[in-house]
Amino acid sequence: MGNEIIEGSFHAHQVPLPAAATDDAQLDLLNKWLSSYKPTELFNKDGSPKDIVTQILPEKQDLRMGQRKETYMGYTPLKVPDWRTYCVPRGSEQSCMLTIGSLIDKVLVDNPTSARMFSPDELESNKLNAVFQHTNRDFQWDPETHARGGRVIEILSEHTCQGMLQGTPLFQGVELIQVIL
Repeated sequence: MGNEIIEGSFHAHQVPLPAAATDDAQLDLLNKWLSSYKPTELFNKDGSPKDIVTQILPEKQDLRMGQRKETYMGYTPLKVPDWRTYCVPRGSEQSCMLTIGSLIDKVLVDNPTSARMFSPDELESNKLNAVFQHTNRDFQWDPETHARGGRVIEILSEHTCQGMLQGTPLFQGVELIQVIL
C-alpha cells in the first residue's frame, strides 16, 4: 500500500494489507492492528467470551432482547416473488448482481410499508441500483429528501447499518403497539 492514506478514504473498504499471507512486514502490521483491539481482555484462550462480556447478559432468558415479545411482535413476513422468475439462461453473460437488484426491487414494490434495504455505500458499484426503479435513498438529514418515501438506507459505516437493520423492526413494532392501543 505504500504511503497511501487508508483511514477516511475509499481504501478503508479494500483489503489494507493484501500480502499479509506472504509478506512478513504486512503480517506484522496486521498483528499489531488486530492486537490493538485487545482481544485477550474480552476472550479466553479457547475463544469463549470472558465474564466481563457475559456478565451484562440478563440471567433470565425471557429478559434477553432476542426473547422479548416486543422485539418480534411487529414482524410481518415479506412477500417474496418466486426467485425462479429471475433466473437467467445458463451460459449467459448477465450480471448476478444486476439480476438480484431486480429481485430486491420487486420485494420493495410488493412490501411498500414493511421492506427496507440497508446497504453500505457501495450499492451502485455493487450493481444493485435496480432497486432505484421504484424507490429512492432515505436521506434523513437532508431537508429536501427527508421522509419522502425512500426505502434504501445507505451509509458508509457497516456497523451503523447493522444496528439500524436490527433496530428498525423493534421501532416499527413499537409504532404498531401504539396504534393498536
